[in-house]
Amino acid sequence: MRNFQITGSKISSFEDENITTFFHELGCRVIRLEGGIWHSNGARIFQPLLMKGPIEISPAERERLWEGGSFFLRYPAATSNSGIPSYIHLVDDKNYDLDSLQGNQRKETRRSFRHCNVERIEISYLIKNGMDLVLDTYARQGRRIDEWGIKWWKRNFELSAKNPLFEAWGAFVDKELGAFRIDFTYHGGFYGDVLFNRTSLLKYQVMNALMFVSTREVIRRPEIDHVSYGIRATFGDTPSLNRFKESIGYRRIDIVEKIEIAPIIRPFFKTDHIARLGQSVLGRYCEKSDKVKRICAILAHIRAIGIRT
Repeated sequence: MRNFQITGSKISSFEDENITTFFHELGCRVIRLEGGIWHSNGARIFQPLLMKGPIEISPAERERLWEGGSFFLRYPAATSNSGIPSYIHLVDDKNYDLDSLQGNQRKETRRSFRHCNVERIEISYLIKNGMDLVLDTYARQGRRIDEWGIKWWKRNFELSAKNPLFEAWGAFVDKELGAFRIDFTYHGGFYGDVLFNRTSLLKYQVMNALMFVSTREVIRRPEIDHVSYGIRATFGDTPSLNRFKESIGYRRIDIVEKIEIAPIIRPFFKTDHIARLGQSVLGRYCEKSDKVKRICAILAHIRAIGIRT
């Protein structure tokens, strides 16, 4: 396993440079601010990489984000602000252990250890052995994935494998991979980037075992002060998934989700006609593209909170 030892103020610069390289090579836009990286997975919708609670944006930072090419900003703000009620899930308890889990989940996780072994694994192993879990998860969730999507995930694994910020954990039943996660370290946080599993092995609670063991081991590292699931997903967020997160000890932090529109396109949103038309047209293609789903979700947020400025 790769490990890196850097001390002092060089840590943030090292992490910023490496995570910027990863996103650029993956084809994502990045804007670097003094407080950290903002990135976009498409449609110039930018959000901060650091997700551990509400943030505020200074006028200078906002101007830098607009100048960097943002069309929309999406970020967590305090609940005293206007916006869409939302949340972040994370673990920041250094003593996280089985007692941190809710009663039934504690029982299920103990039971998982009868069949599951969880260990840190090389990401290169997943390039050869992880794609069948990707396809399995997509099929179970009723999501479509084409050849371009398969190539994108393989590229993601390849870039993660050579980046020192990333690591992978796997849950095995006997010697068969039942679930895996790929995460990266950033500014004291450990952030989930990839999480897939095998349907036929879910009965052995592979997700319980994977999430518990990896979270427990990582949060105890001196350089890590939180393990974050990030802000609520723009689409695909379900009550059952949130119950699972909270049952395994991930604390829910209530926030509001702020959506801001760049001045250059803001005049088009003086009424909700553009957002409504965009939803209507793009909605026909949502099942074919996660990027289109993301855009439709942002347009729905804009209509819901009635942005007029």
